[in-house]
Amino acid sequence: MASELEGVRVLVVGASGFLGGRLVERLVLEHGARVRVLVRRVMGAASLARLPIEVLVGDVLDPAVVEAAADGCAVIFNCAKGKGGDPVLRRAVEVDGVQSLVRAAARNSARLVQVSTVAVYDLHRDGVVDETSPEAPAGDPYADAKLEGERAALKLGAQLGVPVVVLQPTVIYGPNAGVHGTEIIEELTTGRVVLVNGGTGICNAVYVDDVVTALQLAATADQVFGERFLVTGPEHPTWAEFFASFEGMLGLQRTVALTEEQAIALWRRSQRRPWLLPEALRAAVQDRALRSRLVGTREGALARTVVRRLRDQQLVPLPARQARHGDSAATEQAELELQAPRPWLARYLASKPMVTSDKARELLGYEPAFDLEHGMALTEQWARWVGLLP
Repeated sequence: MASELEGVRVLVVGASGFLGGRLVERLVLEHGARVRVLVRRVMGAASLARLPIEVLVGDVLDPAVVEAAADGCAVIFNCAKGKGGDPVLRRAVEVDGVQSLVRAAARNSARLVQVSTVAVYDLHRDGVVDETSPEAPAGDPYADAKLEGERAALKLGAQLGVPVVVLQPTVIYGPNAGVHGTEIIEELTTGRVVLVNGGTGICNAVYVDDVVTALQLAATADQVFGERFLVTGPEHPTWAEFFASFEGMLGLQRTVALTEEQAIALWRRSQRRPWLLPEALRAAVQDRALRSRLVGTREGALARTVVRRLRDQQLVPLPARQARHGDSAATEQAELELQAPRPWLARYLASKPMVTSDKARELLGYEPAFDLEHGMALTEQWARWVGLLP
């Protein structure tokens, strides 16, 4: 596989993100590819500046920018994801941007590897999920946009003769992960987290390097054009096992088992009389751009320092704190905010869909190499190195 990409000019869109960034690293360091990245802001490529890559700054929604970025490329990896609070803009990135990439690929006789998500399937169900499973019911803006983007890429690709391959990763975790990494650590250090039905729902976790391997296989495999591939890990851990891995890193227990009905009731009670500060914090957590702006203020920097100091105190393992303070640690644990999942999320966390990558194994030669224990060990090393853990 390495020889097929060595010296090949490739474009990675969304390289400033978790998955795209790791893809760039491995394309350069392992495969010797000539990598060009398209980022919206030059600082988005700061972590990749150590690598011999070409950086273009521009918006995937600008066809002229996309055309320039794709010039001379044999493979285009689209890892871009619509962000922010505007669903119209997010959809534009997922759909209009994809169509611009397909057209640019056609003009360069390039292959397009489109990153989608397992969320395009109906996951509020039990049993095996594969590429023939029912699609997600309409109503979730993220899943709706991703599914529309898939369809647009495959349809336009077929019309223009562009070899398009769609990958649908499950729950991606690993070093630099946001939603299923840094944010979980932050949730566990500042509050308590609900395990719906005791966390017996199926997580379908996949380590980031396994997804990158699947991307590279999709860029070189033959006879896979127009296909969709689910990409997951070698096992089906539960949410309890997934969160326990992070609790083990932190040396504390912050999860609380509730039934699905109890979790939904808790969320509804929490919505009756919202306070300004919690609402502002919740909005900041959900909107990465807003969070970055708030943290960049003087007050935000001060608050971050205070939270970090409080977190360092909280990260002392529970038995040690009890030895020093008697029952005060247990009391403090009970007083921490119990973060209620939204009803749709509670239903999702309670379900037991077992995603299979059999099609990717058969047609791409994909074999996941990282089980949960191995992947979480590497994640812990990274989290400790960057200061997220004591």
